[in-house]
Amino acid sequence: LVDIGPNVADGGRVLYSLYGIVEHSGSMRGGHYAAYVKVRVPSKKLLEHIASNKSVQGLKESVGASSGQWVYVSDIHVQMVPESRVLNAQAYLLFYERIL
Repeated sequence: LVDIGPNVADGGRVLYSLYGIVEHSGSMRGGHYAAYVKVRVPSKKLLEHIASNKSVQGLKESVGASSGQWVYVSDIHVQMVPESRVLNAQAYLLFYERIL
């Protein structure tokens, strides 16, 4: 969560939650884009994938609707990743949503 400071409308605080990151590798002339996306309500297939990959360091064993699970997406490659990998990403774009 990111606290942006006082809300102009009511004097309260405004909180934002990170839900996506885009990474760029390469140079200004060319390269590759990949993304990290937070999945809050995983499908049955995604839950089965989590269960079969418990050996991956940092993966959550249970996924709640409020916490979510991070997924790395690069072309056709999709992989569950620990939050620590996301937080260490070389972010090009960050996507936040306002928490009400």
